[in-house]
Amino acid sequence: MYNRFDEECQKILINSKFEKKELKHQYISSEHIVLSILKNDNELSKILNKHNLNYKNFKKEIINSIGYGNCNDDLFVFTPLVKRILEVVVNESRENHTESISIFNLFLSILEEGEGIAIKLMLQMKIDLDKIYSTILKKIDVKKNTKKKSILEEIGTNLNEKAKIGKLDPVIGREKEIERILEILCRRTKNNPILLGDAGVGKTAIVEELANRIVNNNVPEILKNKKIISLDMASSVAGTKYRGEFEERMKKILSELEEDEDIIIFIDEIHTIMGAGGAEGAIDASNIFKPALARGKMRCIGATTKDEYKKYIENDSAIDRRFQKIYINEPNQEELKEILLNLKHIYEKYHKVNISENIIDKILFYSKKYIKDRNEPDKSIDILDEVCSKVSLKENTNEKKLKELEKKLKKLTIKKNEYISNNDFKSALLYKEKEDSIKNNINKINIIKSNKYKNVKEEDIINVIKSKIDTPNINFNKENINFINKKLKEYIYSQNNKIDELNEFTKMVNLSNSCLSLLICGNTGVGKTLLANQYAELLVGKNNIIKIDSNDYKDSYSVNKIIGLPPEYAIQNNTKCVLDKIKEKPYSVIIIDEIEKCNKKVIDLFLQILNEGVIKNSKGKEVSFENVIFIMTSNINLNKTSLGFNDNNNDYMKKIKTILGNVFVNKINKILILNNISEENITNIILKNIKLLEEKYSVSINLSKNVINQIKNNLEFETNGVSKLKDFLKNNIESLIFDNIINDNYIIEINNLNLISI
Repeated sequence: MYNRFDEECQKILINSKFEKKELKHQYISSEHIVLSILKNDNELSKILNKHNLNYKNFKKEIINSIGYGNCNDDLFVFTPLVKRILEVVVNESRENHTESISIFNLFLSILEEGEGIAIKLMLQMKIDLDKIYSTILKKIDVKKNTKKKSILEEIGTNLNEKAKIGKLDPVIGREKEIERILEILCRRTKNNPILLGDAGVGKTAIVEELANRIVNNNVPEILKNKKIISLDMASSVAGTKYRGEFEERMKKILSELEEDEDIIIFIDEIHTIMGAGGAEGAIDASNIFKPALARGKMRCIGATTKDEYKKYIENDSAIDRRFQKIYINEPNQEELKEILLNLKHIYEKYHKVNISENIIDKILFYSKKYIKDRNEPDKSIDILDEVCSKVSLKENTNEKKLKELEKKLKKLTIKKNEYISNNDFKSALLYKEKEDSIKNNINKINIIKSNKYKNVKEEDIINVIKSKIDTPNINFNKENINFINKKLKEYIYSQNNKIDELNEFTKMVNLSNSCLSLLICGNTGVGKTLLANQYAELLVGKNNIIKIDSNDYKDSYSVNKIIGLPPEYAIQNNTKCVLDKIKEKPYSVIIIDEIEKCNKKVIDLFLQILNEGVIKNSKGKEVSFENVIFIMTSNINLNKTSLGFNDNNNDYMKKIKTILGNVFVNKINKILILNNISEENITNIILKNIKLLEEKYSVSINLSKNVINQIKNNLEFETNGVSKLKDFLKNNIESLIFDNIINDNYIIEINNLNLISI
């Protein structure tokens, strides 16, 4: 009961206990409550003071008439009269839908009761109770007129009011959907549309456009003068701590809707009405709304996603049949461009920037290519807004100059004030003149600044996209491609012509909107894995490379390592599958070394990904591979030393297709067949590795021709390439380096090797 009293009133009731204790009375009676009111500095006590009733004279009257008691307990017990007064005021507040009881309501209830010691004492003091009563009654009426607000206005948002002041953005290209909403709203019964669509497709915006049309009288006659109030279920539940309070609030909302036929409520995330406020056996919001929805006594527009609708609303057939479904899909590219073109002037004006049509096209392109976890038009509008914000915050020369002048002005003002305080008015005048000159310059710059709009550029969009997603390089221009080409040639010998071929593939990475694939083939030791790793690192960086070891994918069950375990087994295994890694890093390179070792089912799964660009995981959710690059290597060879030359490429392709499958190989965007290592190149590779050892151990190594020949002969590079080089150097060269370092010899001459077999 006491939660209905406002804070001030609760304080009065608590303080009445202390008044009772001070007078040593046994119970709290009406006179103690009046004393508590008079003791506090509040509006009511001021009114009573004007009528010659104050704390001092009223307490004196109590002592003279009743005197002190002999009770010393701290019990908080009311007399039956006070209990009745409190019950009456609480019941009245419920009947009048008053949110809280004030001290005015409490004092009026004491006067209306007409009994009790407080009334008798005030009459003895010849206080005009009728005047006090009428004064307080007027005060309450004024408060009601100024404060009384409908429950819908308190917890809801009037979209018509927002439309009138231009706070709602225009909606383009949704004529069919709006027309369908109007048809449903004009029905006699079951006139409740529900908008179903993925997050970000513009469901709320459509309802806001409807509010715009109502304000502009661009609706059928039956809907003119209607107002749309957006109701938030979280606000509806908030503050309803005790059982029954939520139902009472919902009934108030329904009674307001039934009394005012011009109200249309809009409930975003309408699935939240299922179970809302239904704690401890109480009736939830959906069951309270059902009868009103069926009778047509309220018009309600709902909005939710398809998944939430199926999960919560579709299972309740009673609620389901009361709503008419309208599916809201993503706009196509033409509609999307029209939406952005119509919105651009709003963002130009707000951010003080210029946006060309070409920039709109670029936003659409980058949004489609790189933002996969959100829907249109929300993601494109979001990028547009953020790009404009970024550009508006850029500092130009005028702004830098303005900051410098403001700093200078501050220093001059401090100096001027110092001279004034020292009565040196002559020096102060000089500083005043300088101050005025700087102020004029500041005003000029502000005028230029207010009239000058900054231009949005493509690089600004790229920077915004990069800040939103973890992608290393969005735009591979000629400079980037040349850099990649140069770096690869530094790492890999004897493959310059093959590295040049990769330039076209790098351009595809920049332009393509689909999953790309590259197969690097060649004999053992020609640098396939090294090329794959270095190329992937230059494209996306080390952190965005996902490596698949073909030895782990030899059996048919290994497809689960890609798509994940079925839901019933997933709990037992927390290991991330490949699709989980792709969801975390959607702009990555997958390296599959020696793909021919993979099981046929695994290769078929990769083929599906290359075909469709998406695949469903074990839980049935789609994962996009649109920005993923597959780099595969294969050790398939013809055992011919002339591999890499045109006369053998046809035979090589036939063998690849035989092993990997014709369909799979045809789907690969680029097949690169590496050359065998030449004698000249093997020498360069040996010397390069020796140089790396010099840097590693801070030594100088001189190899004789005899040693280089020994290394070459041992490597059998014509058939093995450089696959054995690392182990050979570790066993034969590094051991010599250790021996020399121990003897403080950092210049090492090697003329002959006592070969250790690998």
